[in-house]
Amino acid sequence: MLKPDKVRQVIERANPYLVRDPEKLQVFLEGGSIACRGSTSLSYEYRYTLSVIVQDYPHHADQLILPLLALLRTEQPELFENPERAAKLIRFDAEVLSSSQVDLALQVDLTERVIVKQDAGGVLTLEHVGEPPHPQFPEQPYEMTVIYRRDGQELGRYTVPAWEPRFG
Repeated sequence: MLKPDKVRQVIERANPYLVRDPEKLQVFLEGGSIACRGSTSLSYEYRYTLSVIVQDYPHHADQLILPLLALLRTEQPELFENPERAAKLIRFDAEVLSSSQVDLALQVDLTERVIVKQDAGGVLTLEHVGEPPHPQFPEQPYEMTVIYRRDGQELGRYTVPAWEPRFG
């Protein structure tokens, strides 16, 4: 499974507290299962709850939530587009330790697809595949032409940049 490492990296990079003290961040999986729907294919999907725990955290939870949301927007876009899943996208528990520190536990349900193919010789290969690029969050810049609908005149061109969330 690849997403737990991505989550750890994005949260750590976006948070100076965790850069200085990375052992305060724990990332682990709970309650996983494997779904395999194909009758002619062995392709499957990991389904699990990812838990992120930050101990003795002295800042606002926003500094953890925003980087996680940005990552999920590209790694799990269906979580945002399904109203039922979006309503409980990230669950959390917090233990207030003092007026300036909290232990925070975040949970999010993730999936990872694995495509299994069999060649002519019967050899099985597998590939972990990501989500296709979301049209509103392109992986590569692309050019957009603006046309006046009434007469078809070109009004201009615009380059839509690749979506690269940055935190600072």
